[in-house]
Amino acid sequence: MNRPSFYKRRWRRIGELADATGVTVRALRHYEQTGLLTASQRTCGGHRMYDADSLTRVYHIVALRQLGLSLQEIRSALEGRSSLPRLLSEQLERAEREVMRATAVRDLLRRLAQNVDADVRLDELPNHLNRPPGKVDM
Repeated sequence: MNRPSFYKRRWRRIGELADATGVTVRALRHYEQTGLLTASQRTCGGHRMYDADSLTRVYHIVALRQLGLSLQEIRSALEGRSSLPRLLSEQLERAEREVMRATAVRDLLRRLAQNVDADVRLDELPNHLNRPPGKVDM
């Protein structure tokens, strides 16, 4: 007997797809609303059904999100409108800028914390934030 493809493949409802990928049902619905994910088909009752390709697509979305790409960038990559190496290079540049900013904040906090004997008042804090390194006077 020749069964329809529905029975040949492992179909999942949205909750099962969520469990399999570690993504919330809410996130999957959001991905669908934004065009990142499409239900492979719907049951007679209107329930979303997802196949193995959908599972793979969610894994790709999750991997790209973990690298910090926006949903718009992910869509562009998945649709082949943007080069993945270019997107990753741009994300690397953003990450490096964020590391530099975080390092500057850490260094400022360290300088302020080392002067715990000085009474840093809230109204003086903006002056400390606008001074170059080594120029924190209390």
